[in-house]
Amino acid sequence: MMFKLAVVALVTGLLFLIVPEVKKRLRQRALKNIPGPPCPSFWTGVSKQLHNPFAVEYRERVLTEYGRVVKLPVFLGDIHLAVSDSLALSTLYGKYRDAFDLPGWHSETSNTVFGPGLTAARGLQHTKQRKHLSPVFSVRYLKDMVTMFNQVAQELSETIERKVSKEGTEVEISEYLSRFSLEAVGRTALGYSFGPLDVHGTDYSRALKEFGPTLVKLHLWRPVLPWLKRLFPLSVLRYLASVFPWYPVRHMKAISDNVYETSRQVLRRKGELLKQGDEVMRQEIGEGKDLMSILLRQNVMGLEGERLTEDDILGQMSLLLLAATDTTSASITRVIQLLAEHQDAQDTLRRELLDATTHAGRALFDFDYEGFAKLPYLEAVVRETIRMYPVFYMSNRVSDEDAVLPLSEPITGTDGKPINELFVPAGTTVWINMLGSNRDPAIWGPDANEWKPERWLAPLPPSVAEARVPSIFANMSTFAAGPRSCIGYNYALTEMRIAVAHLVLRFKFTPSDKEIVWKLGGIVSPSVRGSKAMKPEFPVVVSRV
Repeated sequence: MMFKLAVVALVTGLLFLIVPEVKKRLRQRALKNIPGPPCPSFWTGVSKQLHNPFAVEYRERVLTEYGRVVKLPVFLGDIHLAVSDSLALSTLYGKYRDAFDLPGWHSETSNTVFGPGLTAARGLQHTKQRKHLSPVFSVRYLKDMVTMFNQVAQELSETIERKVSKEGTEVEISEYLSRFSLEAVGRTALGYSFGPLDVHGTDYSRALKEFGPTLVKLHLWRPVLPWLKRLFPLSVLRYLASVFPWYPVRHMKAISDNVYETSRQVLRRKGELLKQGDEVMRQEIGEGKDLMSILLRQNVMGLEGERLTEDDILGQMSLLLLAATDTTSASITRVIQLLAEHQDAQDTLRRELLDATTHAGRALFDFDYEGFAKLPYLEAVVRETIRMYPVFYMSNRVSDEDAVLPLSEPITGTDGKPINELFVPAGTTVWINMLGSNRDPAIWGPDANEWKPERWLAPLPPSVAEARVPSIFANMSTFAAGPRSCIGYNYALTEMRIAVAHLVLRFKFTPSDKEIVWKLGGIVSPSVRGSKAMKPEFPVVVSRV
């Protein structure tokens, strides 16, 4: 009898999973007319090509060569869409603002690994968290952090200087940039120091570095997580993860434990200091001006029932350290690579910095928030780099209701007929194609695929404004838009400007003879061709100016 009940339960469960997927695929038939890359396998589609450490070149080709709507066949005939059409995205962010959200498995992964941070929260909880965090990331508070960013950037320059000669020395600079970014975030966001930049990384910093590459190995299995959490309590899942025979699963649990425990220690110390008053806080590393101190003070003053819980705050801390460390250090690394490859641009930037500092009797420490943002060529280099090379090439959304997305211009279907709008059945994954939008020749001009900082020194083509790309910065899709846009984009830009200014003023960069490839490890990060290392690698020849 028990056996029969178990069989019935199993069959019922399978039907519960299978039937909605079959219905969705039947309703996706119209999407098969949309152009896209060839499907190598019914079983996996292009999933293996899109989600592996060496997927960068494939992604760049697919996301820029097939137009503003791209069909991506995935598992068992399922269809995803990569969309860069500005009207379609405006409709997604506007009319369907509450319908399209991160996939459930994405939020569940974030919640399981880091706790209930912004990427884990959904619906009203997400709105509540965003409401609490948005003021904390405002320019008003960023202005007070410029001194701390300057201090860490100065320490970075001094650390590198001890490693190089006047003639030039090959330096694995991504390691130092990772330490810089972690320390900068530690001081400005947490009021906490992770130690000197010339000391090899801590267990915590290594955990953060290994999160992305480990996540890529687990990506194809992430959709299973929501179902596992329905079947088993979290304590059971954590135990199973610790003894699971596949190493990436065990390693992800170790990363989660390390990040959570460190965040908890920092938060409890911060809470104790806050109780002792502002005078004590001013003696600490962040002088009470760090993001976490600001958030905790605001939270204490909030109304009962609207305050963030300790788990909410721990989730924000862990997510902030991951999101603000890897992404920004990767972008700074990309700037250094491009300047090394374009010596004329590097020389132009250095002349601008010298004219603004040495030749004017000033130092970078004299610059405030606006001072860095108003250096025209520095700003042009930063903008052009994040336009050409966003750290995330695409970001996924799913709606639990049918949607119709109109197109700004018709696309031609595989049958040769025009398509003026997209019918997106409920449950269909839509990838916001940031890379495709940022490199669209119809928007940015025929040189859209070239790195040209000078484009930002003159008025942009009228087509940029006319395209009306949903954007929170400079008409780019780099930071997304809508309720899931990057809340810390100004923070990241400030860190980038200050780090690049300090480095270029002090050093000359030229390419190493080692071939650099950019790999997918959660974000796009550099590696030496043939290397087996999980962490980013970027050797470059550095000489003193």
